[in-house]
Amino acid sequence: MYCRSCAKECPDQAIACTGCGVAPLTGNKFCNSCGEATAENAIMCVKCGCSVGNSNKETVSFGSDSGGGANPNPVSSGTAILWYLVCYPVGYSQWGQSTKGWVSLLALILTGGFAGIVLLVDYIMCYKAQKTRILGEWDFFPKA
Repeated sequence: MYCRSCAKECPDQAIACTGCGVAPLTGNKFCNSCGEATAENAIMCVKCGCSVGNSNKETVSFGSDSGGGANPNPVSSGTAILWYLVCYPVGYSQWGQSTKGWVSLLALILTGGFAGIVLLVDYIMCYKAQKTRILGEWDFFPKA
């Protein structure tokens, strides 16, 4: 994540930014997800669509395809691995991407398994991104 005050990259669980000493979720000068500069009164990042409001304000979600807002219930790594091995569309369903999961399973079957490498990369990237934000139904290869 990026500090909303100075845009320095911070660990996800950081209490204070090592660049400016402010809590990373305080302010709205920069997007917490991508680090892009935002307008003074912006409530969403125009680059990635995530909420940039102050941490004491209500989290805002901007539609099903743009993500946005912090994820209140991220999936653990053990759960993500289990569902990938057993039935990965269920893993996608936990991130709000059930249609994408079942369509990708169909693509896997139709390509004789060749789509599996692309789907594995997408699954890993979705797992990482869902820890910091809510994913849209059709987010492919999202950045954390």
